[in-house]
Amino acid sequence: MATDRALEREYEVPTDESPGAACPYCGRPFRSERYATFHVGVDHAEECTDDEREAFDDERDDEEYELFTFHFKAAISVFLVYFLFTFIYALVWAG
Repeated sequence: MATDRALEREYEVPTDESPGAACPYCGRPFRSERYATFHVGVDHAEECTDDEREAFDDERDDEEYELFTFHFKAAISVFLVYFLFTFIYALVWAG
């Protein structure tokens, strides 16, 4: 009984919010359908249907693209900041 109550508190949804989606296998609430899709694909991979597996693969591909885009932007930003400081250093100290 104590473990059941601990699990209920772990996934307790605040009263002013409603869960965006829930896991069809364990009932865990999520803020969005995307999080529920990731949960089903990772935690219920053996039980999920082909449609759920395809949705998980699509979401994972989208996530990988977004992560690549973030890394690309971060690398470009670091390069530009390095170039800017090098340029300012050359102007100030070499001038």
